[in-house]
Amino acid sequence: MNDYVLLIAYLPLLAGLVYLFYRLRRHHLAHPAENVKTVKEYPVQDLAIPHADRILEDPGPSLKDADMEELKERLCNVLEREKLYLNPDIRVGDLAERLYTNKSYLAQTIKLKMGKNFCQLVHYYRVREAMRLYAQNPDLTITQLCRRVGFNSMTTFNTAFGRNTGFTPAEWCKQFRKRNEAKAG
Repeated sequence: MNDYVLLIAYLPLLAGLVYLFYRLRRHHLAHPAENVKTVKEYPVQDLAIPHADRILEDPGPSLKDADMEELKERLCNVLEREKLYLNPDIRVGDLAERLYTNKSYLAQTIKLKMGKNFCQLVHYYRVREAMRLYAQNPDLTITQLCRRVGFNSMTTFNTAFGRNTGFTPAEWCKQFRKRNEAKAG
């Protein structure tokens, strides 16, 4: 019984709100130009992103220098020992998980402590491994080296090799063979 009394008491209020909404909607439809401001009518500060200066300045949570050094050491040890870079599908998240950290901290450490981004670091280790493999077995082809060290593309392999050595893989292999022949002869 009390629920019905309460409902009856709120009915006029609900009806008033519906009527008000109806009137505002009708006015808006009848006079659309009055309701739309052009960009010129807004002051410039109203269009600006709030705190835009802080967006560029604040990179978010940051590691202390000592923590970055420690993470860098762990990263290098894992890369040297386990050669995770040989996996063609390696992602920064995979490596971060392996090091018990997050992607942001790992990427930040690689950038600030090693002067590279994640892909550049992986490519560096892959190129070093390709050079090591070729030194052990000069009969390997460039394509075989490319695949064995985790590259899916010869173009990417050539580009990474050039960035890290200054030579194409073919040039480097040719020079390596000449040096070995000179030592042997």
